[in-house]
Amino acid sequence: MKNISLIKRATYLFAFIYLLTSCSEDFLELPPQNNGTVDRFYTNQSDYETAIAGVYSGFSSQVIDNMNLEEYRADNLTNTQYYYYEIATNQFGLNTTSRWWNLYSTIVYPANTILEGIDLVEMDAEVKDRIKGEAYFLRGFAYYTMNLWFGGVPMVTTNLSVEESYQLGRSTEGEIWDLVESDLLQAVSLLPETVDTGRADKYDAETYLAKAYMQRQKWSDALTALEDVWANSGASLETNWTDMWTLDAEKSSNEYMLSVVLSPAAPNNNWAQQYLYIEDTPGVQGNFLYKPGFYESFEAGDLRRDATLGYTPTQLRAENRKYLFGYDLSDFRFIGDIVVLRFADVQLLYAEAISMAANAPQQQSLDLINETRNRAGLADLTLADVPSLDAFIEVALAERRSELAFEGHRYSDLKRYDLLVEKVNAVGPEFNFDDTFNYVPIPQAEIDKVGSDVLEQNPGY
Repeated sequence: MKNISLIKRATYLFAFIYLLTSCSEDFLELPPQNNGTVDRFYTNQSDYETAIAGVYSGFSSQVIDNMNLEEYRADNLTNTQYYYYEIATNQFGLNTTSRWWNLYSTIVYPANTILEGIDLVEMDAEVKDRIKGEAYFLRGFAYYTMNLWFGGVPMVTTNLSVEESYQLGRSTEGEIWDLVESDLLQAVSLLPETVDTGRADKYDAETYLAKAYMQRQKWSDALTALEDVWANSGASLETNWTDMWTLDAEKSSNEYMLSVVLSPAAPNNNWAQQYLYIEDTPGVQGNFLYKPGFYESFEAGDLRRDATLGYTPTQLRAENRKYLFGYDLSDFRFIGDIVVLRFADVQLLYAEAISMAANAPQQQSLDLINETRNRAGLADLTLADVPSLDAFIEVALAERRSELAFEGHRYSDLKRYDLLVEKVNAVGPEFNFDDTFNYVPIPQAEIDKVGSDVLEQNPGY
């Protein structure tokens, strides 16, 4: 459990940097251009603390966007409106995906600026290591996200001149995964084990490192990382699943590992309006729909179904009850934290990695999965229930779907096993995609700035 403190510092410096890098129509959103003025702002420890808080601001916004893409792009949710509809149906506007491409300006560029200059400034050594570790973690997160959505993207690890920016094409997907691993390994080596709530610690970085390994099916490497997090992070499962979803628990539960911290002073009403709906509750106006089969995917007797979906087939609208606790009914605003990592995610990934590394279902994996099943009111699984590795994969993915619904994991879980297109197409005849669905299109505005010979669009778009 992390110390209780909000990372909510106003970041005029970051806002100014963002304006410098995004106002000009000629600016190449990717990759970011060099601006000599910026460097003069970072002259002492306080400047770097302010700068890293600004990068967290970009991270917090991106987490919410990622949740949408993970749920709508997979077999969980669909929509009839806005960019959510485009994600689910693959009918993208020319620049819908700019919100993910903008990770270059909101995370990569400011993180690069921090990493390029911080060693030149005198400050407390532990603070310097922590800020560097955070910058590596956040940049690793940004490239992890873009590589997952777009495939290989331009690799930018230093501030570039305008001329360099306009000549830089896409790196391969493997090269970007290598960078993600390198950044997250650096973060693991630099970050402390205990930090304030809302900041990333060593074990958060190690969990994302394991996620990167698993997307590449590097099972043994993932197993080593997850074993360390599982055994040494101090995180643990909440005894009762429903006890986790309260304003008190989000600050005190050992299951919460990393969250986007919100509060009455900094609510996120847009998230509540789009992604939260509870029947007969005023002010929550979510417009999402369950894809056919989502409600039915929960086993009979699974308490998570009604606590998460709270839905019956006769209702007119789909519900998200998991985050009801975060909605302030007295003032109609969303003030609860949004979970990024919790220990159940780690435990289920660990279970997965154990069997995948062994290339056969393992009892230890089932023991770990059974802990979350038992907490949800379900009976144990035995090795007889998973006679093959394929059967184990289905069981592991099903448990993650029920446990982590609305938390933004389903797309990457399915993509890890090249099951995304198969599972989405199985939803119904209105979904009929080929393998190009595994990636989203690069914003056309970015291609137009440099030319398609430099920045090549993904196939199918």
